[in-house]
Amino acid sequence: MEIQVIEKTNGRINRVTGTTIKERLRVCAYCRVSTDNEEQLNSYQSQLKYYDEKINSKSEWQFAGIYADEAISGTLDFKRTNFMNMIQDAMQGKIDMILTKSISRFARNTLDTLKYVRMLKEKNVAILFEEENINTGSGQGELVLTLLSAMAQ
Repeated sequence: MEIQVIEKTNGRINRVTGTTIKERLRVCAYCRVSTDNEEQLNSYQSQLKYYDEKINSKSEWQFAGIYADEAISGTLDFKRTNFMNMIQDAMQGKIDMILTKSISRFARNTLDTLKYVRMLKEKNVAILFEEENINTGSGQGELVLTLLSAMAQ
């Protein structure tokens, strides 16, 4: 029996076609605060600034926008207009990766979190949950995401 050596591929791989992606990664951010009190609004403005600077500072990333919902609960996805716009843009192939502060900022409902993670994964879109250090595009287990999103409820 002969062993076949598969060389390491440099760069990103399209999980659907298996080909190397040569373009810059189109990255957006999603921010949300659930109330309009002053402390939360300061957090909201800080998130917007942080993600604008973070995405634009990486030469391998192309800025794909910041989607933000202000003073809106994360429990009902359809009430978060900019969240739904981001999902639609991602499904249309306009986004490669979504940055968000935490699972609880993305969604407060385990079923919604998993539904959108799976939908986006099908379209080769990764989500980076910064606080939990989970990148859905890196092959980390869905079990960890399930447990952490359940705690975010």
